[in-house]
Amino acid sequence: MLLLLACIDGKEESLPLESEPEAVQWAPAFDTSTSGALSGVWGSGADDVWIVGGKPGAAEIYHYDGAAWSPSPAPEGVDLLVWVHGLGPELAYTVGTAGSAARWNGRVWERLETGTTQDLWGIFCVSSDDIWVVGGEPDVGPPLILHYDGTSFSPVSLDPAENSRDATTLFKVWGIDGKLWIVGQHGLILSHVDGQWKEQAGGPEASEDFVFLWGTSGEHVVAVGGRSNARISTWDGTGWTTTSPSGRGGLNAIHMPSAEEAVIGGVYGYVATLNPTTGEITEDAPLSGGDVHAIWGDGRRSYAVGGYFAEPYGGLAYVREAP
Repeated sequence: MLLLLACIDGKEESLPLESEPEAVQWAPAFDTSTSGALSGVWGSGADDVWIVGGKPGAAEIYHYDGAAWSPSPAPEGVDLLVWVHGLGPELAYTVGTAGSAARWNGRVWERLETGTTQDLWGIFCVSSDDIWVVGGEPDVGPPLILHYDGTSFSPVSLDPAENSRDATTLFKVWGIDGKLWIVGQHGLILSHVDGQWKEQAGGPEASEDFVFLWGTSGEHVVAVGGRSNARISTWDGTGWTTTSPSGRGGLNAIHMPSAEEAVIGGVYGYVATLNPTTGEITEDAPLSGGDVHAIWGDGRRSYAVGGYFAEPYGGLAYVREAP
């Protein structure tokens, strides 16, 4: 703390001054010099964190047990992995390109047959028999929604009337408090209502892809995306309000430790803290190694992963302690 010498009643006294907050320090989580691109991160707690990624034709999975990171063998025939989510230390799922999917059964990762060869970009587990997967090929054909009941995957049709933006790709699915949303290409936002996926208006600025979303309640959710410029959209329980903060590139990642704090990430290693209520953004120094694709936190630490998703491929994995 800085001190100011002041003269009070003829005596010099030291008064505290507000000091500049220390810069948030991100540090490499582990050596990624030989890894492929890293695209997803999720954990059930501080001693159970998964990171997935790889290269075309070669999936990579890494696990943190609270003390050290180690590679975890991926099943044969699983392509580059994109996203990971689960229900606890004994049950987690991951999906990726070419219809790839695998399940952690508490001992090993086992390959799952999805019935599709389309790229799968997101997965969210409500329960062991209620799991949602989204994907699709950009600018080719209708978007893809799959439901997994714990035994098999089934395609779920999307009414064209609920896709006024003609999105061909859905990037992520996420939920809280019994509510589910999907975000995708061209600013499409869907909500699950009475067993059907319904389009929700994002406003005039919702004109570019939304890539991911997170929230602290069913009435407080934030979606991020953008290609030419960042897009941030906030759900207040009744509607979405989308903004495009000037001079910031596309965003891919968000995690919310609290209602007033969101850690966001995007292109060129961009990481920052967003106050969803005020819109204030506090930027950290960019991370080296490519774009940030996913962020997750356990309350004490935040993890950011990403990399280069083209030849020669390469990954980034960083961690920071809570401010």
